[in-house]
Amino acid sequence: MDLGFKVFKLDSSNIKSWDGNPENLETSLFDAVENIKTDRTEEDVLYEILLKYGLDLTLPIEERIIADKKVFNVGLGSLFICLADGITAKVAEGIGQWKEACAPEICRVIFKDNGFTDVAKTNAVQTLKRYGINEIRSI
Repeated sequence: MDLGFKVFKLDSSNIKSWDGNPENLETSLFDAVENIKTDRTEEDVLYEILLKYGLDLTLPIEERIIADKKVFNVGLGSLFICLADGITAKVAEGIGQWKEACAPEICRVIFKDNGFTDVAKTNAVQTLKRYGINEIRSI
């Protein structure tokens, strides 16, 4: 039942912590490839990012499917988040077009780091820069 508000509870981070112990180095490296805990949803990570950025949890959040990937638009274009796998330049192009439609004063984009290959990441970054988005991060 939708009552018009969300309820949150404090939990552990959605992102696995790094174990820098040299005795477990090989295990830590392989474990770090997928750095988001398996039992967490994209929405869980979304709200953690909002908290870490110091953003209000009441900001409007819109979802859109771009090139078969879920993209979140937070604060009317001030922050775009895509936590999907298989991200391509088409996703970045869609985000850039969405950003232009929103015309925010400041715009940031956050991707899941292992959501794309190095080549796809480089192409996505260059595509976003063409749209005037220079603050691009990955988790």
